[in-house]
Amino acid sequence: MDDLGNRVFYWLSDETNVTILLFILAILLSVASLLLFFTNEGQSATRLEFGLLAAAMAVLFYLSLRNSAF
Repeated sequence: MDDLGNRVFYWLSDETNVTILLFILAILLSVASLLLFFTNEGQSATRLEFGLLAAAMAVLFYLSLRNSAF
């Protein structure tokens, strides 16, 4: 039987699974930023919220470049 490392490697070698994981990562980053914004008691966004949004945009940019290259 294959061990866990081999199963994960074969699962991640499928392009569809990697695309779905990257999209889920972008969604989680943006939702985290939104939740921090609503729970923040200040009147403006913090650096962490902007950092999370920038990371989500970077993941989506990478995802669009990656999918257009194949």
